[in-house]
Amino acid sequence: MNTYAEALKKRTFNFALRIVYFCRGLRKTWEGGEFADQIFCTGTRVSANYRAACRGRSHDDFVAKLGHVVEEADESVYWLELITAAKTSNDPDLPPLLAEANELLAIFNQSQLTARTNQAARRTAKIQSKNRQSKSPNP
Repeated sequence: MNTYAEALKKRTFNFALRIVYFCRGLRKTWEGGEFADQIFCTGTRVSANYRAACRGRSHDDFVAKLGHVVEEADESVYWLELITAAKTSNDPDLPPLLAEANELLAIFNQSQLTARTNQAARRTAKIQSKNRQSKSPNP
């Protein structure tokens, strides 16, 4: 595994851990408890799904699993924005958590675009290779 992927694994793990700590303080009200359940799930799944993507059995599997990471990161941004807008928490960790969620979303969104581009290039190369093989004369 490359060092960039390992660093991103650590970063997403730390994000998940920060989400866990944040949710502990969020449960003081009814709506805080509801929000805590949602952000706990999405915030921790970013890390879990990225680890799963890194262990993909093929490039296609990696691309598919990376899509789940993007979805969870986007949902994490949503819930943190809603918690902020609803003024459910005055925790000073909320703005940095939201900033990190937005950064992770941007990273994984770009990674997904790059992976899809590479996936299309691989398919094109494979088709071209098969076409060349079928056109070559058999000895």
